[in-house]
Amino acid sequence: MNRWIFLGGLLISCLVLMTGCWDSKEVQSINFITGIGIDYEDNKYIAYAQLIDFSSIAKQEGPTSRQASDIWIGRGEGTTLSMAISDLYQTSQQQTLWTHVKAIVLSKNALNSRLEDIFNTLLHSGELRYTPWIYGTEQDIPDVLAPSALLNQSTQTIELFEPIKLYKQHSAFEPIRLHQLLDGLREPASVVLLPSITNRNQTWFNGKEAPPLIKTDGFFVISNGANQGKVAGEDANGTRFVNYDHVYQYPLYVYKNGGKTPDLTLRLHDPHTKISARKDGGEVAFDLVTSVKGIIIEEQGSHQPPQTMEEAAEKQIESEIRKTFEKNKSRQIDSYGFVEHLYRHDHTLWKEHVQNRADPIKGLKLGTVKVHVKILNASTYKYTE
Repeated sequence: MNRWIFLGGLLISCLVLMTGCWDSKEVQSINFITGIGIDYEDNKYIAYAQLIDFSSIAKQEGPTSRQASDIWIGRGEGTTLSMAISDLYQTSQQQTLWTHVKAIVLSKNALNSRLEDIFNTLLHSGELRYTPWIYGTEQDIPDVLAPSALLNQSTQTIELFEPIKLYKQHSAFEPIRLHQLLDGLREPASVVLLPSITNRNQTWFNGKEAPPLIKTDGFFVISNGANQGKVAGEDANGTRFVNYDHVYQYPLYVYKNGGKTPDLTLRLHDPHTKISARKDGGEVAFDLVTSVKGIIIEEQGSHQPPQTMEEAAEKQIESEIRKTFEKNKSRQIDSYGFVEHLYRHDHTLWKEHVQNRADPIKGLKLGTVKVHVKILNASTYKYTE
């Protein structure tokens, strides 16, 4: 009798435990969105969704040849963003989840006028996290959502999804996450530097082909929920010293007498700039004190004493800071965040010179710029004083 009671209890326990599995779904029966793209054209939203074939990744223990079919791009349209997203579901074949989104890409059109509407809709569902990396682009969004990877590595390892590893090696344009952009949108006068991406590759070749590879090529300056414009190339150099949160390492090429070949190459890291504002006539002047550490990478010609090299690097950095400010000011772009500095640290000056002006940066100028460079070593040899 006891035996039958035991077997009956065991059977009931198994049935209870099995009920939790009846409604479960395997990974291959769900569409996990890994990347989102948003465009706005002809008074319509266009939502792009990137799907990556996780089953093909999971089956491999190492790099293998990646086929174009491993990435699928969905496209939906609507007069509202929610309608565009719903349009994606109609032919998705199975349940679609947004909980695994790792990157969001916004077109230039979307950046120019639709940021508040976009994020109100995207975050309303509660599925999207606040941690995806976020970018702007001037290219067609499907092109940057379907990139290649070097050595046939998984697409999940490219810069679009893991930018911080490359940024620590080469701090060109600082990556940001969604919550950082949202914080800037919600704060008056805040400036957010949104990295711009492209897939135009002229560096790496596979035989004679140059496959499309993701790279950052500048940043969009977002303030008061609007895009002030894109800054790229040399026009961004000074911003790296003044308004980046972290610069791990970046080369500085020091030229002498306008030459085309640098006399000195330093690897700079950890720049810190102190900003102070003062009234100067009818304008506001900003005085900067920048401190940065450097390591000698390459030196042309005869060996120079450390002090001479530091002074040359200081002049180069000061020149870059001034050129960047003047160039961007002429385009009404506040990449240094001077307006935000006034709002947070000198509200009186902000009200008097910024609050009610259509072009707030017009009445701002650079005052003194002092740069202090400390060369720590050359190759494996440390300088000592």
